[in-house]
Amino acid sequence: MGFLDAEDEKKSAFWDWFFGIGLLVLVGGFTLYYQVQKRATQKRFTAADTLFQTGDFAGAAQAYEELKDASYLTAGDDSTIYARLDSVESLEESGREAVARLRMKVAAGDTTGLRTELDTLNFHGLLETPDQFWVDSAKAAR
Repeated sequence: MGFLDAEDEKKSAFWDWFFGIGLLVLVGGFTLYYQVQKRATQKRFTAADTLFQTGDFAGAAQAYEELKDASYLTAGDDSTIYARLDSVESLEESGREAVARLRMKVAAGDTTGLRTELDTLNFHGLLETPDQFWVDSAKAAR
């Protein structure tokens, strides 16, 4: 009857409490970490969105690129990031095309067309440095 006597012995409540409290701390800590990371990511997304809406497309593109791999974004925020990056890419492409068009006008000697187009174009600060220098020098030469 030795094995029946072992059942009557009380187990230490210390280890039950220790593991119970440890489990609660672990779950609570993970939940707190998740909430803090989620709020931080949402703040970064809001800041990038504000940059885009105010017209700082280069800054917004950089912020969105950093957010592409961020955790804790909603599916809507994720699709907004990719849509906005596509918009910035389209603006960059239209700027490159405009510079190519302007260079063709200079090569053709069309100074009137060059002046007219320079007055109406907005490059949104997305031109590469050599193209921006060229546009600035063309504006100064008018």
